[in-house]
Amino acid sequence: MLEHGLAPHFEALSRVRSRRALERDATYLRVQAEIDRVLAGLEWDLRPCAPPCAPPTSVRAVAWNVERGKRFSALMAALRDEPEVASADLLLLTELDIGMGRSANRNVPAEVARATGMGYVFANYHLVLAPGDSAELDTREPNHAGLHGAALFTRWPVRRVVTVGLPEFTDKFRAIEKRLGTKRALLCELDAPGGPLAVAVVHLDPFAPPSHRAHQLRSVIAAVDRMGTERVLIGGDFNTNTYHLGSKIGLGVDIAHKLARFGFSGTIEQYMTPEQVFERGVFGVLAAAGFAREGFTDPRAGTLLYDLRDPEVREKSLQYLPGFVFRWMERKLRRWDGCVPMRIDHFAGRGLRPLRALTLPRDMPNGRVSDHAPIVVEFTSA
Repeated sequence: MLEHGLAPHFEALSRVRSRRALERDATYLRVQAEIDRVLAGLEWDLRPCAPPCAPPTSVRAVAWNVERGKRFSALMAALRDEPEVASADLLLLTELDIGMGRSANRNVPAEVARATGMGYVFANYHLVLAPGDSAELDTREPNHAGLHGAALFTRWPVRRVVTVGLPEFTDKFRAIEKRLGTKRALLCELDAPGGPLAVAVVHLDPFAPPSHRAHQLRSVIAAVDRMGTERVLIGGDFNTNTYHLGSKIGLGVDIAHKLARFGFSGTIEQYMTPEQVFERGVFGVLAAAGFAREGFTDPRAGTLLYDLRDPEVREKSLQYLPGFVFRWMERKLRRWDGCVPMRIDHFAGRGLRPLRALTLPRDMPNGRVSDHAPIVVEFTSA
């Protein structure tokens, strides 16, 4: 388990106002080595994994941003009752908490592994010094560990693990959800049916321009190439929202550009085809590295709903948009009942042949797990 003794220092560290002040802060200097260790940390339990006895005809993978695991009972129900998820060979899960008050201080990856009988590797992104984002600030339970990251869950042995730091575009130490560290891509080489299989779990930056997401993905692909495995699956939350959310000026320029070029309805349509224009650089990185996308992700369904009927979405939107712009947008979205789909979660493969891909409903029979819908791909060797 990725344990540490930093919790008593969270309050003192959270009161530090800037990075410059942090570098001179006595508490930080005293525990800096331990913070660095935790930010580079991994947690794993691979005991359930066993080499495949007889190669199956195909492999099924699910990628899902589970939004901290804070709707825990719904997550456990989906892992148990949703056939596509329960029978998966691989789960590529992003936004998993360990010891966060907003998710009842559970070790979410360990609980997922226990529920599925799978082995796992968890890569920590951040040491979180705040309750959470703007919709989580009323969490009263303090963070016991303050860890947040991504994990791969697998039924097969893990041969190698590599992580790739994804540089932040904006300083998360200055965000509402104050934190140290950066997102990391998790690369695992598995002893899978048919030979070694590399799986990359990716979570690109939503608060950045598309060019920065492409830069982050380029770093991941370089690490995949250094690993040298012929068969590769890459998947996760690419955050291809088509916007530059890291700057209010950048966002304003984005909106003006979209409206001038496509109009309001055309802008909405771009959310489902991010590869065509605004996120072309991200998908160009995959194509240049020989990754196929067609057949790996269902192009017909959105994986996240921009839903102004949701109080959390309204609150977050008002953080970025002036009130008059928000009210104008709200009126324009009445045509869509205030809710439009976006495709921001994706799979791609190299040396693999997709057999089918689908997007599951965001709202499961036992309740919503996340603001994202899970995506599924079934594949075999090329």
